[in-house]
Amino acid sequence: MGKFPIQIISLGKQIEFLGNRMEFVESPIQGDTYFSIFRGSGLEFKGHREYSMQDDSSDIDWKASLRSDKLLVKEYYQEKGMDVVFLYDVSETMLFGSQNKIKAQYGAEFILALAGVAIEANYNVGLVCFSDKVTKSFTPSSGGSQIGLFFGILQEHSTYGGGYDLTKALEFIDSLYGPGTVVILVSDFLGSKFPFEHFKDKFKQLSSKFDVISVILRDPRDEFMPSENMGMVISSPYGGGDVFFNTGKVKKEYEAYAKDQKDKLKKFLSDVRSDHFEVYTDKPFIDSTIAFFTRRNALWS
Repeated sequence: MGKFPIQIISLGKQIEFLGNRMEFVESPIQGDTYFSIFRGSGLEFKGHREYSMQDDSSDIDWKASLRSDKLLVKEYYQEKGMDVVFLYDVSETMLFGSQNKIKAQYGAEFILALAGVAIEANYNVGLVCFSDKVTKSFTPSSGGSQIGLFFGILQEHSTYGGGYDLTKALEFIDSLYGPGTVVILVSDFLGSKFPFEHFKDKFKQLSSKFDVISVILRDPRDEFMPSENMGMVISSPYGGGDVFFNTGKVKKEYEAYAKDQKDKLKKFLSDVRSDHFEVYTDKPFIDSTIAFFTRRNALWS
């Protein structure tokens, strides 16, 4: 079996760029800065103190200020060494691609980059790969060696393939990790392999225990057909034979179906209280990732 051509130097630059662009916040409790990428679970409320000219006015707690007749700001501290676990869909559909990188390679580079940033910020980072069963699992740990372990697994073609059973993966996560763990689920969430109601109860249960972030990873062809009339042959990774069709004739119906499915997916993720964002294999993931965490931090500020 082969390996994906993940370039270490390029990966290092992505980690450095993400780290420089992510928001750092001054910590008045500890006298240093803490990384706020996972602010929703990483910060604990310490209390209030009186506003000073050095504070950002957006940090003022107006309700508390009105009760006390003086301007108050909230103080937080970060729980050092918290766990971040990547739950990665390595099933057969992740081996599809119409761009320079198939979804599996793109997802591997996304996870390695974000894991590198988190480790630099003193988080313990773990990885669980799943298809129709859990195939690989790394206990959360800090230090550069963890990225090396992830790299060795995620670049291997043999890591990918098989069916899809999210319930088993969620049950596995639930049995191993404690409340407050950040779980980042990376999947294409495609079609018949993701029957919403089948996963809803377990997903909602985990979202109440963990901070669950869902990353919808798509190839453009998962949602859009070429405008030209051309013949195309496709086959399902789960069997059923080949299908020949003309792209121009099915484009409208296909794209309407894909949009409807994604709208339902986003509603489902909102209903089960999972923050989510999208990345596409024809675009760099850095901008969409930074935009998501910037919005997320703003909601928690």
